[in-house]
Amino acid sequence: MKKILGIIFLCIFLSNHSQADIVDKLNKLNDLFKAGVISKEEFTKGKSIILKTKETANKKEISKKKIINKKTEKGKEVIPQTQKTTETIKEVKKKKTIDRVTKIIKKRSAEEIKQGIFLDDLDQIGSFKEINYVPEGMFPDKADNFYKKQIISQKQFIKTFVTQKGLMEKYTDRVILGMAHFEFFYMQQLKENKRSIEKFKNSYPNLSVGVRKEMKTIYGLSKAKKSMREAVGLSLNDDVEVAIQRYYVLYKLLNQAEIKTTKLSSEEKAKEKLHKKISKNVAKLKSLTEDRVNERLTDNKFDKEYSKTFKKLSRDLKKSNHNEDYKLLTSFILEIDKYKDTNLSQVFSGFKVTEFILQNLKKEKITKKFKQDLSNAKFDNFTQNEISILGDITNSMKMSKNIKSNDIQLHLLNLENADIPVNKFLDTFRKELNVNLDTIHLQVASASQMKDWKLSDWANAWKNPIPETILDDAGIEVSLTLEDMESIKAQLAMKNFKEILNLDKFSDLIQSESSNFTDIQKNLNLDFQSFKFSFTLDDFAKSFGDTYGIDINNYSDLTDLANAQHGANWSVEEYASAYQANVDIINALQSGSLSSFDAGQIAAAANSSLQEVADTITAATAAGVSVDLEATAQGLGYGSFADAVSAYNAANGTNYTEAEAKEALGQ
Repeated sequence: MKKILGIIFLCIFLSNHSQADIVDKLNKLNDLFKAGVISKEEFTKGKSIILKTKETANKKEISKKKIINKKTEKGKEVIPQTQKTTETIKEVKKKKTIDRVTKIIKKRSAEEIKQGIFLDDLDQIGSFKEINYVPEGMFPDKADNFYKKQIISQKQFIKTFVTQKGLMEKYTDRVILGMAHFEFFYMQQLKENKRSIEKFKNSYPNLSVGVRKEMKTIYGLSKAKKSMREAVGLSLNDDVEVAIQRYYVLYKLLNQAEIKTTKLSSEEKAKEKLHKKISKNVAKLKSLTEDRVNERLTDNKFDKEYSKTFKKLSRDLKKSNHNEDYKLLTSFILEIDKYKDTNLSQVFSGFKVTEFILQNLKKEKITKKFKQDLSNAKFDNFTQNEISILGDITNSMKMSKNIKSNDIQLHLLNLENADIPVNKFLDTFRKELNVNLDTIHLQVASASQMKDWKLSDWANAWKNPIPETILDDAGIEVSLTLEDMESIKAQLAMKNFKEILNLDKFSDLIQSESSNFTDIQKNLNLDFQSFKFSFTLDDFAKSFGDTYGIDINNYSDLTDLANAQHGANWSVEEYASAYQANVDIINALQSGSLSSFDAGQIAAAANSSLQEVADTITAATAAGVSVDLEATAQGLGYGSFADAVSAYNAANGTNYTEAEAKEALGQ
């Protein structure tokens, strides 16, 4: 009996290791039965066991095929066991690199992906903290509590990053100060949305439409905050008061810059405009791809938005196809796009590298209209602590530069591992198109290539020039007076100090770090009309004073000024009628109940002068209200804004160009 059972178990064991020889096992069992070793009953039992094992194996195979089919239907790449060749093993290795590059988060449910906001986003969003410390001079004395400070901050940051975003490159100091104001605004949003955040925590992922919308807005704000901080070498983990102090010290320095303006030719203007459009769409595609990789978008939404943006980008690239730089870039982008439906990790890496190339093209091939010169910056009004902070900023920016360089190199590796010839593209930019990609210190290849690299290969991979000789301190002997020596020591001290602080890097902050700012408005993800807005006569009076360089803090001050000018004795209430209509227009524009065109018509009907209209537009812009200048001009009866400017010049004896007029109006 033991022998018989052993044979049966042997058959079972063999059946688990091979599904192809069932017939052979049945034949062997039949031979044992014919030889009389086992009975008919035992033969039947053994046969049943073998056939049952086959049936089970078949069921498992069918089940496995169903799973494979389901995964295939979802668009996931599946490699059957029977096809796991050397090539598929290579693909698995590539996927390991992909995971390192994209840092793909845990699998999200369909409901979570639809929401587009996740529970672990709360780590980035942070929590409310009332800001008690502020640098001296950042706010007027009357702003003596957090609430008053955040009201001022809201207006200022919207003005900087939204209504006057066209002036960011010219006024770098305003941008940095706007970042400090944003910290106050952000904290206030966390405070006001405390209930929504709690509901989000408790009900996730079953979110109401309102909670989801509010949380996505706050998350957008946190992304903007992250971008701002990274631009000056800070992270979200740094204390808010430390961040504000750093921003303000940097603002004090940049506020001393002498702004040098270069008059651009029509060709240079067109090139700059086209470059901005290309960069904007590349940034959008990168962001979309990142959101899809991190499962913040459904497949349908991603495909729709990607297709729409890629069409825009393609149109702009066609317009630039006469330029060899953009022609080469186009070929690289088309190569990246091939992977859209198969591997989004390569697409994301590709757009990161594309963005990097565009930044370098802007730096070297796009003529800058504005340049900040800090060579005459003085430090006599800086405290010892503030000078120390400037040194910290310099070090942080250097570290940030190295981190970005390493990040790009990781994306290069990801692309090379997918057999995308990114290094060939980069070498062509360097050697044939003279684009200096000096932040890429080491140009890597695919992992399979690098494992066979020799010493000479590693040497060739280093792309930055190194000195060929080292000089000692030997020099010419010169007799110097004590005055000469003192002067030289002073000059050397100043030069060394400025080198330590790297003032050129500070001067070029917005231009060189532009990728951190160009997308801020998108990251804000705000409907500004959703925020509490009330423009008062006091606000108008202050704006009036700022425009004309007069110390006016409220409408009472403006009334006093009017009485002095006209020899009158109006009360504040009586004089309110002078500008109430202007204030009403600004509030109506903000609420959306009044268009810019209608505002122009109202102004014309009230027989308002062009100066009064200009004052209203300036006040509106200062308050963060966007005004369509072309529409307003047409509402006033002019063919265009340029015609309105000409009429203003004729009436006031001025000679504003269209661009100068826009700037004077805060735009």
